Amino acid sequence: MLKSERKQFILEKVLKEKFVSLETLVQELGTSESTVRRDLDELEAESKLRRVHGGAESLHFLQEEESNKEKSIKNIQVKSKIAVKAAELIKDHDVIFIDAGTTNELLVQEIVNPTVTVVTNSIHHATKLVERNVPTVIIGGKVKSSQIGQLNFDKAFLGMNGIDDEFYSTPDLEEGSVKRAIIENAKKTYILADDSKIGVTSFVKVAPIKRAMIITNQCEPQRLKVLKEKTEVIEV
Repeated sequence: MLKSERKQFILEKVLKEKFVSLETLVQELGTSESTVRRDLDELEAESKLRRVHGGAESLHFLQEEESNKEKSIKNIQVKSKIAVKAAELIKDHDVIFIDAGTTNELLVQEIVNPTVTVVTNSIHHATKLVERNVPTVIIGGKVKSSQIGQLNFDKAFLGMNGIDDEFYSTPDLEEGSVKRAIIENAKKTYILADDSKIGVTSFVKVAPIKRAMIITNQCEPQRLKVLKEKTEVIEV
């Protein structure tokens, strides 16, 4: 195989698989390790890939990772704003339910009031709250909706995978049943969701839109208009 053919083979494989090991290239090209190393060095000098320990990786993949990191940082900033707005709604002596999930985890960080009682289905949330001396009740992993029916909440803060024009939804049947029971037994329910959940329909219908209020960041105006016709939408 000619050098140019080897380099083209390496480049195509790296682009396809994101990372390829030196050992794999030696075997598939049927050439020596030193030859493959020289080819990789040349391709890196031509800014076509990046040499890493044990092989090479795609520059496109690195750019994708960087883009994903930027999105992640942006998402955390949005979720933090949603969490702060939700925390403002909690009053002295409230009994509240806080669902599992990343946005609600940020809400937990905002709660320091020792007069508030928090019920949660997340051990992670409970640990953080107990450390701050916030009265906390944890509901077991296999909690039944009938058990939740025996409880009363002033406010509930839930996460949802989907919020379409008609329903809140989630991918799991059991999770959907628990969320439904929480909504039934809370005086007020707030759905904490960034704009990536708006317009999405998941497998299990939880409740009609009117059954809860939504705290979200600004999204497509027409979507918000439809939701605002059915419930209160708090934008951050």
